[in-house]
Amino acid sequence: MAESIRVAFVSAEASPFAKLGEMADVALALPKHLSSLGLNVLLFMPKYRRPEIDSLPKELVCSNLLVPLGDRKIKAQVFRGEQGKYDIYFIDNPKYFWRDHIYGTGKGQYLDNDERFVFFCRAVVEYMLKADMDMDIIHCNNWPTALIPVFLKSNNACKKRFKNTATVLTLHNIAYQGEFPPDSLILTGLNWKYFTPKQFSLNGMFNFLKAGIFFSDVVNTVSSSYRREILTKKHGLGLEQPL
Repeated sequence: MAESIRVAFVSAEASPFAKLGEMADVALALPKHLSSLGLNVLLFMPKYRRPEIDSLPKELVCSNLLVPLGDRKIKAQVFRGEQGKYDIYFIDNPKYFWRDHIYGTGKGQYLDNDERFVFFCRAVVEYMLKADMDMDIIHCNNWPTALIPVFLKSNNACKKRFKNTATVLTLHNIAYQGEFPPDSLILTGLNWKYFTPKQFSLNGMFNFLKAGIFFSDVVNTVSSSYRREILTKKHGLGLEQPL
């Protein structure tokens, strides 16, 4: 039974390629463990400018992936490498990912993080469509990947292709929610009808994590104690009600 289950694990960080927190360790350990159980696991992450990524043997599997971003289409390339028993797919676009840091410098976050991770989420989805990937589960992590469930539920092509695909969103640290000005919604190509306090909006901002929580089939946390903590008003940081 396990051999028929296909899981795509999507993360902005994964050890040893890019790491800021424990999410990167989970992105290494969980696909490895699931693969050992016989599941067919794929890992998707950005192709950062890192020696650990550069030194990994990779195959170019898509040289011209056109990713919708607002009213534009931005080119991406996709590389595939092997990480033990599972494959790892790198989404490549130098403008967005060839930087010295993942999210920003000591002076603050990159000002285009909304564009960078809307692009990454949409690129993962577009590649799955182009490659005819039939996934049983797409497992997203934290705000940088939280828009993937949104695209799967709101895009007509995705609704048809992924109608039997379940989405999981793991909350590692809700102190970082991906909060951006309302106009960032334009990058997604989605209708303004979604920008409501129930779905995308929190404190007047476009909140990636809230959007992902609303559209995911399953939301989980790194521990039961963290779940109890963030369900309280004190620690929920505005997300305690949607959870």
